[in-house]
Amino acid sequence: MSRSDGIWQEVGKYNDRKKIEQDITALLKQMELFEDLSDRDLRQIAQIAYRRFYAAGEAIVIEGQDAAGMYIIMDGEVEVTKELADGSVVRLATLDSGNFFGDVGLIDNSPRTATVQAVRDSEMIGFFRPELLDLMDSQARLASNLIFTLAKIVASRLRFTNRKLQEAQSEIDQLKTTLETLQVSEADQTKIKAEIV
Repeated sequence: MSRSDGIWQEVGKYNDRKKIEQDITALLKQMELFEDLSDRDLRQIAQIAYRRFYAAGEAIVIEGQDAAGMYIIMDGEVEVTKELADGSVVRLATLDSGNFFGDVGLIDNSPRTATVQAVRDSEMIGFFRPELLDLMDSQARLASNLIFTLAKIVASRLRFTNRKLQEAQSEIDQLKTTLETLQVSEADQTKIKAEIV
């Protein structure tokens, strides 16, 4: 390969990276997480993002692994599952293009709480903690805006989860009351049968 071929190859890589950054920026503009950021801020975030491809059936994150960052689904579909204590697996959600997951992992590198697997071939944008920490050093305002928005989304999800837990507890209480009523009825029936005999 001649020297000029190597230069043109690098130019091609640069153009590919610019196109990827443009695609990422266009997607970020559409998302709640980034809606308050300027085009310049979005371009800076696109520069620290990684584009990843996952085949259908491939695990993207695995429950129990250390979290390193978050993913945005550019194109595709994923399934979020959780393994229960008895070894059974429950499906928590199915997410498609424009959704994101692992956002808490961008802030807190504690173990993943669920497994996320590609349902079909999927393209992801990944943001990872080391780049976020670098962004905090170089662009503190942008990083703090991003973290503040992430915190609002996490808080909103927490409120939603708390509401669902309260609804589930209310249903459990109603079922207990119904069960107690049925048990009393069965005791009365047994008593009546005994009196008849």
